[in-house]
Amino acid sequence: MATFVADISAAAFEPLLKELTGTQLPVNHDRILAGKGRSQAFGIIRRWSYRPHLSRNTWMRPHLWQLLLDFAAQYVTTPWDGITVNDSYQSAPHRDKGNEGQSFTVSFGDFTGGELCIGSEKIDTRHKGYLFSGFSDEHWTAPFVGRRFCLVFYRIVWPTKFLPRYRVDCRQETDGLLITDEYDDSVVVVDRKGHVVRTVKKPQPREWIGRLTSRGQKSRVVNLPPS
Repeated sequence: MATFVADISAAAFEPLLKELTGTQLPVNHDRILAGKGRSQAFGIIRRWSYRPHLSRNTWMRPHLWQLLLDFAAQYVTTPWDGITVNDSYQSAPHRDKGNEGQSFTVSFGDFTGGELCIGSEKIDTRHKGYLFSGFSDEHWTAPFVGRRFCLVFYRIVWPTKFLPRYRVDCRQETDGLLITDEYDDSVVVVDRKGHVVRTVKKPQPREWIGRLTSRGQKSRVVNLPPS
C-alpha cells in the first residue's frame, strides 16, 4: 500500500532532467531480482559485511548528487540514507530486502504508463510523491512508452556491527569531493576515481567487536591511549 504525499511541479525536475539526459546512467547488472537496467545508487549504501559507505556514483557525479540533495531538502518527507535513480528502468516484481521503514518515490520525464504496482494497486507517481514499504510490499514497474526517470529515497538496514548510525556527507570542492565521515571522524578530498588527494582531518583508529549479525552486541570501541 502506498501513501500519497504531495504533487510536485514539473519545474522542480528540470535541473535533474538536464543532468540525467546529458550524461546517461550506466547499466546495473547486479539487481538480480528486479532485473538489469539503468538503475544506480547514490548516497550511503551497504555491501555484504563492509561498513555503510558512499556509493561510487556519489563521487563520480557530484553535481547530480548535489541536485538530489537539493530536491530531497525540499520534497522528501521521510529519513533516508540512499537514493536509487532509475532511467527507463522497468523493474520486475521484487522486495527491497536491504531497506527498512518507508521509502519515498516519484517519477518524471516524457512517458505514458509506468505506474508503481503494489499488489492490485497501480499508482501514478509522475510528479507525485508517495511513501511505500519496499521491504514488505512486493512492487514492480508497469510497462511504459517514452523515457521515464524515477527516484527512490530509502533507509538501509544498518548492520549491527556498525551501530550506532553515523553520517557520511560530502560536497564538491575545486580539487574533488570533500567527504566528512562520522565513522572515523575524518575529512578528506577524493578525486573522481575515489583516491584521496587531500586530507583535512586524519581518520581516528577504530576497533570493531563481533561478527556482522542481527543479534545485539557491542558496536564500537575506540582505541584510546592508556591512562
